[in-house]
Amino acid sequence: MKPFDLAFIGLGAAAMSLVTRLADSHYSGRVALIEPVPDPGDDRTWCGWPMNDHPFSHRATRRWSQWAVSNARDEVTAGSREISYEMLRSSDVRSVAMTAIAGRDDWVLLAGRALADARQSGDGWRLILDDQSEVDARFVLDARPPTLSLRRPWVWQSFVGVEVSGPRMGDADQVRLMDFVDDGQPVASFFYELPIDPHRRLIEFTRFTPTPADPAEMRQQVDRLINHRGWQHARVIRTEQGHLPMAPIPAYNRDQWIRIGTAGGSMRPATGYAFHAIQHWADGAAAALLEGHSPPPPARPGWLDWLDGVFLESLWEDPATASDRFIQLFRRVPPDALSRFLMARGRPLDTLKVLNSLPVAPMVAAAWRHTRRRS
Repeated sequence: MKPFDLAFIGLGAAAMSLVTRLADSHYSGRVALIEPVPDPGDDRTWCGWPMNDHPFSHRATRRWSQWAVSNARDEVTAGSREISYEMLRSSDVRSVAMTAIAGRDDWVLLAGRALADARQSGDGWRLILDDQSEVDARFVLDARPPTLSLRRPWVWQSFVGVEVSGPRMGDADQVRLMDFVDDGQPVASFFYELPIDPHRRLIEFTRFTPTPADPAEMRQQVDRLINHRGWQHARVIRTEQGHLPMAPIPAYNRDQWIRIGTAGGSMRPATGYAFHAIQHWADGAAAALLEGHSPPPPARPGWLDWLDGVFLESLWEDPATASDRFIQLFRRVPPDALSRFLMARGRPLDTLKVLNSLPVAPMVAAAWRHTRRRS
């Protein structure tokens, strides 16, 4: 088989985002896509505040201009006319990407096959798959999740979500980003609610914990909320679950082997948002490849990772105040400034506004502990 210019391992958000741009821009190189799961299904929802249009904008399930953060004692609502919060299903993103891939006769999708071994060969890599077939490629873009053992202040974000449809479920014009619950967990637990329309919504339970949380117990939390709302007869459309490492994964770019997506450090450690950061990376990677350069790995300023570590350290030290910290953040920082900051696209003034909204003494103490632990 003729060598490929690019070989993707894993057809996740990062791979789909980059190949769609390359196909739309008539990239002349040959591409191989290795995806071990034959049919990933509709197993993910990607949300956030887009800073720019992207190739999947037209497939957004819903956009909202208002959002809320709450606990048992307090609630804050915010919104923006300029920056909306959007929801995309992984199946819709995959549909766009698959259409782009199908339009290229010189690209190959190897579904249902996994990487078994790899070795350097000439000016690139020889990949041996689990069916003993081989793929030669100049660049390998690897999206497989790394094996990680997280240490304080970094945590796992575990989530279980259920999309339900039934009788009228209330207002569909406001997202509930976080509704915190006190369940004795080390850092934070909250419900996340996306009202897709008056008769359909995604309800997700999320935990920030030192080790991945139990999905079965978290599903029970979701079911209890659904029953509490009186929706026990609602139809379950789909479910999703996962564990995301909220930690600064360093960039990896060695000998033309590049880690991408969450595996390459695209996810913001203190927020869990990754999809729109991946769009920003894919813009740059596509531009580099179209100009004949090497694709860059994801990158984020080191000071931002440090700041995320300080914030998470403050939650570790006093988890009872976690919900109040988030509520004050959304109350005191203008919505557009906070949206840009959470998407890692903040301006210097946005960062100052965020810092001014946080309690000084606990954050200074957390900064000292985090810096000391890093050293």
